[in-house]
Amino acid sequence: MLWARELADVLTALEESTWVGLGARNSLRLETGLCLYGNDLTTETTPIEADLLWSIQKRRRTEGGFLGADIILRQINEGASRKRVGIAPTDGRTPLRDHTVLKNSSGDVVGEITSGGFGPTHEGPVAMGYVSHDMSTLGTELIAEVRGKALPCAVCDPIFVQQRYVRSL
Repeated sequence: MLWARELADVLTALEESTWVGLGARNSLRLETGLCLYGNDLTTETTPIEADLLWSIQKRRRTEGGFLGADIILRQINEGASRKRVGIAPTDGRTPLRDHTVLKNSSGDVVGEITSGGFGPTHEGPVAMGYVSHDMSTLGTELIAEVRGKALPCAVCDPIFVQQRYVRSL
C-alpha cells in the first residue's frame, strides 16, 4: 500500500489541506443536516420521522412492496408521531446527545437531542434531534435540559450550512 502513503503525502503537502479526525467529520456532517447511524438513525427510526422521504423512490411510495412499507406508507399519508429537526440554542451553550431532553414551556418532555456540538463553519452550536410532530414547527421555543440546567432553544431547519450535493446515477 505504498501508493496510499504517497497519495497522503502529496495531499498533505498542499497548502490548503490539513489532517482532520472524526471530530471534524462529525461537526461538518451535523452542520449540513446529515444523519449518523446510531445517533440520528436507528432500526427504530423510519425515513418519514427522519425527514428522509427523498430516499424512497417515487414508485415505491405508491406501490409499496418493500420491508416496512405498511408503516412507512401509513406515515406518508397520516404523518409520523415525531420528526427530526434542527435545534438552535439561543445562548451559545451546546446541547449534547445522551445528556439532553427537550421540553415544552409547560415542562413536558417532547423530544431528545440525537447529535450536538460546535459547528466551525456555522460558528456556533448546532444540534438535531426528534420532537413530537406538534412541536416541530420552525421557531417553536423549547427548553433543552442539559444535565439539569435549562438551555433555551428553538426548532430550526436541520441544515445549518447549505451544501449543493448532487445525486449521481
